[in-house]
Amino acid sequence: MSNSLYYGEIVAKISYHLYQNPDHKANISHLMSKESDTEDSIWTLCADAARVFDAIEDLSDEHFIDWHAALDHFADEILNHLLLEKVPHIIDLVSMACRSIENTM
Repeated sequence: MSNSLYYGEIVAKISYHLYQNPDHKANISHLMSKESDTEDSIWTLCADAARVFDAIEDLSDEHFIDWHAALDHFADEILNHLLLEKVPHIIDLVSMACRSIENTM
C-alpha cells in the first residue's frame, strides 16, 4: 500500500472530518454564511486545503512521513480553526499543513 495520498482522498477526508459531527456542521455552515466578503463555501475551503496539503506532500517526497496521520492532524487543525469562528486563509492552511507534518515526524 502506498503511503502517499491523492487529491480526491484528501478532499474527502477533510470534508468528512469537518462534517462528521452534526453540531459542527451547523456551526461551520453558519460561519461560512456570515462571510459576506467572499462567495467561498465549505467545499471551496476543503478543495483549497487539499490543494495545499497535496502540494506540500509532492514537494517533500518524504517516504518516512505517515501522510495519513499528518492529514488527520491537518483536518483537526482546520476544524479547530473553524470552531474558533475563523475561516482559514491559504497562508493559515500552509502553516497548518507544515505543523501537521512536523507533528508526525
